[in-house]
Amino acid sequence: MAAETIKEGGKAKKPKPREITFKCQRCERNRPLKEMVSIARFRPVLVVCRDCAREMR
Repeated sequence: MAAETIKEGGKAKKPKPREITFKCQRCERNRPLKEMVSIARFRPVLVVCRDCAREMR
């Protein structure tokens, strides 16, 4: 009985936080929020990944 409680009461795994992803408006690939950039020189404002932002300069 003691062995069963150790198995059940062992380390509880914390759920990993889900990563927020957005779709780039130019290349249409899903990217993490960290890699997204807004370009305000266009109207409406474009939200693109860093790679596409560099290409658009």
